[in-house]
Amino acid sequence: MKVYSDIDGLGFSTMRKLMLNEATEHGLPVLEQGENRLRIKSDYGAFGIIDRSANGFRIEIEADGAGNLHVLRDSLVAHIADFQPDVAAQIAWSDAVQDGLRPPNFQFAKVKAATRLSASFQRLTLVLSKPDSFGDRAIHFRFVLPRPDNPAPEWPTLAANGSTRWPEGDKALHRPVYTVRAQRRAEIDVDVFLHDGGQASEWAVGVASGTSVALIGPGGGGVLDAARVVLAGDETAYPAISRIIESLPGQTRGKVILLSHAKQQDYPVPHHVGLTPAWVGPDDFVRAVSSAASDCMGGYVWAAADAGQINALRNCDEIAHHPKAQRYVATYWRQT
Repeated sequence: MKVYSDIDGLGFSTMRKLMLNEATEHGLPVLEQGENRLRIKSDYGAFGIIDRSANGFRIEIEADGAGNLHVLRDSLVAHIADFQPDVAAQIAWSDAVQDGLRPPNFQFAKVKAATRLSASFQRLTLVLSKPDSFGDRAIHFRFVLPRPDNPAPEWPTLAANGSTRWPEGDKALHRPVYTVRAQRRAEIDVDVFLHDGGQASEWAVGVASGTSVALIGPGGGGVLDAARVVLAGDETAYPAISRIIESLPGQTRGKVILLSHAKQQDYPVPHHVGLTPAWVGPDDFVRAVSSAASDCMGGYVWAAADAGQINALRNCDEIAHHPKAQRYVATYWRQT
């Protein structure tokens, strides 16, 4: 699928710089870069711009499927809105987005089962209404949860410029990110880490079979195919790490570093013959990951935890020496 929009009021050179910075920041490959043209690849497809001289530029998006197309379009409109909100509001796409429709990556699922997986995890088995978009390329999604005191939620809709319009104020929706731990056609398993004060975890403990729940996605990074890896994370990352471990080839070698705040080691992390697991506490996490990354030059480093741990990792030379295309270092939550 391919769409375009001719944009006035924002210069080609300004947008070109913005896109190149984004590509550098996220390690995205540049497919084509000329004086009057730029094209970049992402996990969702390809996007780029063509100079129209005094008339501005044309932005083009190409993706496999309506969901991926929407993710790219939504992101690009948001970036333009950061610089020129008036320009973003006037964007009109070649496929004539219908104002007020649901985003194509939004769906409802039914809770088939809710069971306690371990002391700190609740496993939800969901039946998707639109399962075809889920797969190994993108393993994360967002629950879309209304406040408990909101019996008649307003769901997201499309704006005319292709962006997602979210309800605000008392109607605002909680959108935590989770991992598809396993998928069996239309069924997925989602492991929810239980912690005090978490809206999603409180909902997961009390949810009944047959309950409808809204999702948006998938998105984010997928599984890996690497000969050498370091996989590291706290409880919030255990499901993603487990999904990645199961996908790795048998010849892969590396280390798995699991941060446990409560010193519990009862989450069922899969065994892999080439990976050495280690459970550590918060004080030892950064040192353990940086040391493992130093021993894994040329391999892939994947790490996810709270903002404090991740910021410390990003300041480590052992992490920075890995090219951006060979590392994923992500904040999964923040201390309050």
